[in-house]
Amino acid sequence: MPWNDQSGGNQGGGGQGPWGGGPRRPWGQQPPPRQPQGPQGPDLEDLLRNWRERFGGGGGNGGGGSRGDRKSPFSAPLIIGVLAFGWLLTGVYTVDEGEQAVITRFGDFNRMTGPGIHLHMPAPLEARQVINVTGQRTTEIGFSSTGRNAQTDNPDESLMITGDRNIVEVHFRVVYNIKDVAAFAYNLREPDMAVRQVAESAMREVIGQRELEPIITTDRGAVELGVEQLLQATLDEYEAGVQVLQVELLRAAAPGAVIQAFDDVVTAGQDAQTSINVAERETATMIAEAEAYRERVVREAAGEAQRFNAVYAEYRAAPQVTRDRLYLETMERVYQQGNLIILDQRGGSVPYLPLDTMIRRPATAQGGGGGQ
Repeated sequence: MPWNDQSGGNQGGGGQGPWGGGPRRPWGQQPPPRQPQGPQGPDLEDLLRNWRERFGGGGGNGGGGSRGDRKSPFSAPLIIGVLAFGWLLTGVYTVDEGEQAVITRFGDFNRMTGPGIHLHMPAPLEARQVINVTGQRTTEIGFSSTGRNAQTDNPDESLMITGDRNIVEVHFRVVYNIKDVAAFAYNLREPDMAVRQVAESAMREVIGQRELEPIITTDRGAVELGVEQLLQATLDEYEAGVQVLQVELLRAAAPGAVIQAFDDVVTAGQDAQTSINVAERETATMIAEAEAYRERVVREAAGEAQRFNAVYAEYRAAPQVTRDRLYLETMERVYQQGNLIILDQRGGSVPYLPLDTMIRRPATAQGGGGGQ
């Protein structure tokens, strides 16, 4: 039939149907658009042709007149509006609890905002930087934590020279937070790195003013306090907007290469102190004994002097009696242990009969017999 004739030999349609409705299609139907097959994306040539058609560039090539006649669903004003809306949405932002946002206009500080949903002019007119201001920040100097309770020494930071020209290995930690958001964000290029460098410099200065032994024994608290005060003063001078909360001295010891020599020095110092303590104790004992001897001699001399004064007073009261008494006491002491011989002027020598001995002997014998 004529409408089934697809040859177009005598219809003058140039390869079209009997009514010229389209290429080899009855009733003037257009061929359906080709659908993509499978997961493959659209062809690059088709995308370029679609964009040319949407923006008035379609129909330039042969065979595209039917597509150019259709109206594109996307127009230039719609696309511009969508882009403008997306550009405006870049100015919407949220700030969580414990955070503050710093807003700059053309690169210059403009204002700060707190927690909530806020809006600023889209970029590049205004920009924002959201910073956590309540959380504590920590920097470790002289070492780095490699795992749970594991540390790796950093000799470039940990080795320091003391005031007595010794080397000490120092590991410490600095805990700080932000007290001025604008100063923290814009007065220093890298504020966290600045805190780290200033803390290391402060520790080197404090260590350089002290000797090694007090640093590793008794002055650890003083070192921490000195570094904290110096670090805070320096950061305030820089207007860094940082508040130092704590400086914790984790390790202060002689390096491993010289630890044995240092232990020998410490041991010698302890031995010397022990000897000094023993000598001081013996000195105190000798001084106490000497003072006791002095007190005893003084008291005895005072007693003798008092007795002599008493005898002298009695002598002055009765000189003859005192002479007789002194004579008798002296003779008693002289003859107490000697043999007594009495000489008579008429009969010569007379043996002395020790009556006192004879009297005491029977008494002693009688007492012994009573004991039996």
